[in-house]
Amino acid sequence: MYTYFFTYQDALPENCGFPILGKIHFIWLICIAIGIFLLCKVYLRLTKTRQLQILNTTVLLALCCTFMQDAILTVTGHMNARMLPFHLCDLAGFFYLFLQMQALRTGRWTSFSEIALCLFMPGAVLGILFPVWSVYPTFHYMTIHGFVYHALIILYPWLLFVSGNIRPKTRHIWQPVLLLCCIVPPVYLFNKKFDSNYMFINEAPTNTPLEFLANQMGNPGYLLGYAIFIFLLMLTLYQFFNKLTRLFQNFAQ
Repeated sequence: MYTYFFTYQDALPENCGFPILGKIHFIWLICIAIGIFLLCKVYLRLTKTRQLQILNTTVLLALCCTFMQDAILTVTGHMNARMLPFHLCDLAGFFYLFLQMQALRTGRWTSFSEIALCLFMPGAVLGILFPVWSVYPTFHYMTIHGFVYHALIILYPWLLFVSGNIRPKTRHIWQPVLLLCCIVPPVYLFNKKFDSNYMFINEAPTNTPLEFLANQMGNPGYLLGYAIFIFLLMLTLYQFFNKLTRLFQNFAQ
């Protein structure tokens, strides 16, 4: 059971990973969904001070996951330019820290918090639906880290939304778009220089919708489809959360 717990993917035997949408994968998805639902219910019953403590804890746990993974990779001699926290979901933890520090200083969450709900959260959902860490065995620190970390990245914006601290407005969609325009070009160049694939913008990972786009549009042609998909996803989420907000308001009346 513990034989391959810290083994890097290059040293693993063939076909020892867990199947995407297999039994183990479904168990993780169901547990994460139930856990987030229950935590949101508990969160709404807490005082504002306790809610803030829960948010702080969620962000700190996410960052601890990132630093722990990097520490393990360093100790086992596998830390390199391709294992840095430059994926979109990795950056989410640091962005959430920025939001928390800003909220602690000003006492409120600004419209920039919508980026957490309409960009980082759906990115994390796609991450657990099509996990690139499925090459690892079921009982492996990378598998556990992948699901737990992404669950925290999903949980944080949901806590802000259900408590009314985030109320997305479609006119603010320029914010996540601008953020992507700022971070994608340097990440692309970094990938080219160090043969990495952060944010999956240099190569489509297998067993994901991006692989389908790459097969249809080629590489780098699939990046156009990638960009359109992300924009339409964010636009849909903004409209969805707008309607959900109005539903909550009508229910409250």
